[in-house]
Amino acid sequence: MSSIWEKSNYISFILWDIDLEFQKTYETYEQWLARHPRRRRAWQCFSGKRQDDELGRALSLGRKAHSIVYAGQESFGTVFERGDSTCHSILSSQLIRIQQELYLPLLDCTIGRTTTPIPYHDLLTTARSIRRICHNALRDQYSRLQSPTVTPFLPPPRFSVKFCPFARELQKNRATSLQTKKVRPHDRHDEREICPHCSAHLSITAHSGLPEYRRLLFQYHHAPSDRIGQDEASYACTSCYKTFDDSYGFLDHVFQKEIGSDRSCQRRWSTQWNLKQVYMESNPALVEKCLKNCLRRELQRMTTMKPKEVD
Repeated sequence: MSSIWEKSNYISFILWDIDLEFQKTYETYEQWLARHPRRRRAWQCFSGKRQDDELGRALSLGRKAHSIVYAGQESFGTVFERGDSTCHSILSSQLIRIQQELYLPLLDCTIGRTTTPIPYHDLLTTARSIRRICHNALRDQYSRLQSPTVTPFLPPPRFSVKFCPFARELQKNRATSLQTKKVRPHDRHDEREICPHCSAHLSITAHSGLPEYRRLLFQYHHAPSDRIGQDEASYACTSCYKTFDDSYGFLDHVFQKEIGSDRSCQRRWSTQWNLKQVYMESNPALVEKCLKNCLRRELQRMTTMKPKEVD
């Protein structure tokens, strides 16, 4: 049921999977409504119009995402349809989020023998958050393709992360309270909050396996960069120093690390790999040779890219 995070796909395929998961979730919601019909108020019974169900309307990707895809295909062709790694990771995390935070809770309430009310407002907040994050991921990819940046060299190795000062305070002092404000205080179903120090917007995504998900997001975020835009915060793991542009991808990374799964960045290596690792550490000349080969490869790739840029 779950998708593979590192699997490379066209974004059109990932959006197709997201549409299917939304449709499956909506069908499960209709089954729950058939078993537990919602009571209508007296004024609704006398009115001729049938009131729209907000949750039912939110359980779809919407026309906005498809319009962005069509515009991207018209402007950039298959380059936009293929997408980049940033958009892939964000959309893939939202696909898993639909499965874990929307479909499974609705399925548990639907097939249960007892009359179980669904967390209506929590599901509506999650559905709207998924739609917004997907729209922003596609729009940001469109902006990146409009103003491309050439980075021929490999990024330098990262051994530390520059967190927000408020995040460092939360890491040092467990008793620090989270007195934050919402981006839209009057919108009940907008879960985004503002960092009191760097004014970054944090999408407070719920993760069923992590009860303290809100504190984790504030604890390991750093200030927004120009690459992300729109004052959105990014997150980083203190074990492998991997950065995440979406909150659910970071939370699932932390969850996999806590349960010690195969996808964890701290999984236990075999004895054979430990021997190889010790061998690599005891041979700095071999490591230096590998780095020189990487640098030579990137220089060669840069020279092959220059004629294409001139054309």
